[in-house]
Amino acid sequence: MGANLKILVLDDDADWLGMCRDFLAQLPSKPEIHTASSGMDALSLLDAGPFQVLLCDLVMPRMDGLQVLSIVRRRFPGLRTVVLTGHPDEVFCMRAYALGVDLFWLKSDLQENARMFLECVESLLGREEDAGFRDAQSKSILDVIQMELALRNSSLLRIKSGQKTAQIWIQEGQIIDARAEGADGEMAFGHLLKWKGGTYESLPPEYDHVQTIHKSLEAFLIESAQIPKRTVNPTTAREEEETKFTTRMTAMTYEGAEFVVTVPVKKEDTAKSCGVIQNVDQLAAWARHAEKAARRLGEKFGAGSLTHIAGHDLERHLLLVPGNGRTFVIGWPPKADPGRLFEQSKKLAETWAS
Repeated sequence: MGANLKILVLDDDADWLGMCRDFLAQLPSKPEIHTASSGMDALSLLDAGPFQVLLCDLVMPRMDGLQVLSIVRRRFPGLRTVVLTGHPDEVFCMRAYALGVDLFWLKSDLQENARMFLECVESLLGREEDAGFRDAQSKSILDVIQMELALRNSSLLRIKSGQKTAQIWIQEGQIIDARAEGADGEMAFGHLLKWKGGTYESLPPEYDHVQTIHKSLEAFLIESAQIPKRTVNPTTAREEEETKFTTRMTAMTYEGAEFVVTVPVKKEDTAKSCGVIQNVDQLAAWARHAEKAARRLGEKFGAGSLTHIAGHDLERHLLLVPGNGRTFVIGWPPKADPGRLFEQSKKLAETWAS
């Protein structure tokens, strides 16, 4: 077993704990795998000895996973944390990321993406901190990039494929620049996605590097047709909803929005929210009133069609984007760049409308 490398798995399902123990035994570093069936047991084990990674379920009796993660964040700030849950609830996801978790993963995705999950956990164990070439023959370049983004890493990736060399600058899980085949920025990243494979080197981040890329990875993949088209007739309505949930959460996470609220035109229809937001009905009422007033002013002064309404306070930026038969209200953190918010909000509105 890896010297001093330990993982703690917290879940109230004994059968699942056994499966996790066997599954995590495949990790190259061979860490010790410990398990706990309650939040109090997990905290006792963490107090007793140093662990590198905590895998935590969310829905548990007495003390749920979010409570555990809140305590862990205060008492064990250096512990890397992974949520592994069977509940695709967007509110849980946003609250977990707000508590600083490194990775949010659905149990239902483990079988399909087992290799990537193990690679993410291995990276969290800290065995890949030193810079140096790592064999990527078993990984596509896209796998490497997705892992860096999923872990919200900051790094400079140097990738070699034959005689070609590329660089990708990543800050806090967001692609900010690329250089490949004599091109820079978005064009370079587009070239890079067509590469079949290679080796890569992870170098320390350059925090002062100028950002030239503002698209999400999902947007690049859609443009390059590397995301498989959705099936016309999904097997079940649940599969369709899970696909929509995954796509929307990915888009919201990459763009950095706090929430998206869909407001139907008719007052009797219920507004729906995704993300951490309270008083949805109150926000929906404001959105209807604000949009109606803005349209009246636009008609009065001949200002043309309404594209969006923007505002902010000390807590967040707020953008209202009209859609076909509904309006989208997107909340952004106070540090978000106001100059980019309309395009980002428009992108999210298009994702929710699809």
